[in-house]
Amino acid sequence: MDKIIIRRLSADDIEMLQNISVNTFIDTYAGHNTAENMQHYLQQHFSREQLLTELINGNNYFFAAFDNDIPAGYTKLRTFENPEQLPGRKHIELERIYTVKKYQGMGLGHRMMQYSLDFASVKGYELLWLGVWEHNEKALKFYTKFGFEIFGEHTFTLGSEEQTDWLMKKELSPA
Repeated sequence: MDKIIIRRLSADDIEMLQNISVNTFIDTYAGHNTAENMQHYLQQHFSREQLLTELINGNNYFFAAFDNDIPAGYTKLRTFENPEQLPGRKHIELERIYTVKKYQGMGLGHRMMQYSLDFASVKGYELLWLGVWEHNEKALKFYTKFGFEIFGEHTFTLGSEEQTDWLMKKELSPA
């Protein structure tokens, strides 16, 4: 895994982004949700049209990690959401960070997170924040190791089910 390259995605990467988005979301959440709710969410958020709209929106930044040209994970950062708990702070959200199952436990998530933190710092953001499902203990532990702290919660709707996400933030050092 020493040949990992992380690069920003463009509209030319839409097929790869859709495949990795769907597969990593299923791997992460299918065991905790109904097939109907999963299908609804996948159609709503990971359709080709939706992802293409997000890719070309200047408020979004998609990055993927490649292992010898094989997609191994991706992140999505966005700047337009403004949680009421962060007034007056220059912030960016880490909306998605997913690693392909076969690359989990190999340090790839750490590399993608560090890349996201560095990107946000270079862009002059004061903090990086995210939402994480309250029952995703593995992710909560991962974010806590990076120094993220819970500052609130919000409702995440998956199909017909409402779930609680913890909102977590990390103060950034200027680059």
